[in-house]
Amino acid sequence: MLEVGFVIDGLLPRWPRVWQWVRGCPSHSAVGEMRFGWIAEALHADAAAPVRYSLYRPWKSYDAVIFLKSMNAESLRLAESLRARGTRIFFDVNVDYFTLAEGTFYYRGMAPTAEQTANAQRMAALSHALIADSSHLAKICGQHHSCVQWISDDVDTRLAGYSPWKRDGKLNLLWSGESVKLFELLRIEATLRKYASHIRVIMVTNELAALDRWFDPWKSRFQDLLKAVEHEVVPFRSVRSLMQFYTAVGGVFISPRFLDNSYNWGHTEWKITLPMACGRVALGSPLPSYRDVSERSGGLGLRLCEDDDDWSAAFESVLSGQFDFAMEETASRAVVEKHYSTPVVAAAHAKFVREVCGAN
Repeated sequence: MLEVGFVIDGLLPRWPRVWQWVRGCPSHSAVGEMRFGWIAEALHADAAAPVRYSLYRPWKSYDAVIFLKSMNAESLRLAESLRARGTRIFFDVNVDYFTLAEGTFYYRGMAPTAEQTANAQRMAALSHALIADSSHLAKICGQHHSCVQWISDDVDTRLAGYSPWKRDGKLNLLWSGESVKLFELLRIEATLRKYASHIRVIMVTNELAALDRWFDPWKSRFQDLLKAVEHEVVPFRSVRSLMQFYTAVGGVFISPRFLDNSYNWGHTEWKITLPMACGRVALGSPLPSYRDVSERSGGLGLRLCEDDDDWSAAFESVLSGQFDFAMEETASRAVVEKHYSTPVVAAAHAKFVREVCGAN
């Protein structure tokens, strides 16, 4: 059996915090829960599974260690040390830190720094293989390593309930994410204003203090938009509660993105596959990862909007009363179950790790 350790968010056990050495150093990030916790649980459900995934512990011996969102100085030193001892090193790449920042950036800390770019390139050089979390990232990673595998973000569909949604009054437009990313709603500011009398925007997010990091004039524009559109802010508590929210509240999920900078192009599809797993139809900007979902679904359950005219047309469609929500919601759930559900992704993940480790 292959023993595989995970370093998540660059967090490593440190003395004198002995409990961290005993328990490992868990990540509380949603990405850590998804790309480690859910996958590990799915693999371990099979007693005959040929791999075992666990949080990295310094005293244990591993066949491979996966660095997930981990390329800080401590992670680089550990990767170098482990590689020297014969451990296979994997770098899980969830955003594009390789490309020097280009384009328009909307808040302090959005653009990858020169240090982050250098660290990503160094971690890639230390790795035996790169795991790219989207097809777009796989192309970027291919410029820095010869062994790259695209493995999508996964969805634990056991957490996904489903309740057919019937509109009663205004259309719920659902959005979720870190509050610092709320500026993305300004991408469809004109459309939201145009249909303000027909919609209610519900945002699931964390503390709004992060909006202070926004550059001018985005904060004042966003505040003005909220005055014009009925809205509600729901505190984010956990991925489980988020999926319960998608199931119970119903509506259409929206994921507009400004695609005028290099960083935003690398985002994965996870923002839309979580609500789609709960049967919610999604409207989104044409990110490469969203295009992959659309192609796999045959264009059902998801509408990609290239420009303001497309966004208006999509709003008109879902507001028309003629939109076949039952069919579209079924398609949303089906594409996630077939291509993005945790057992499917976990099997691909373990297969690639075994191949690189020479175990297949």
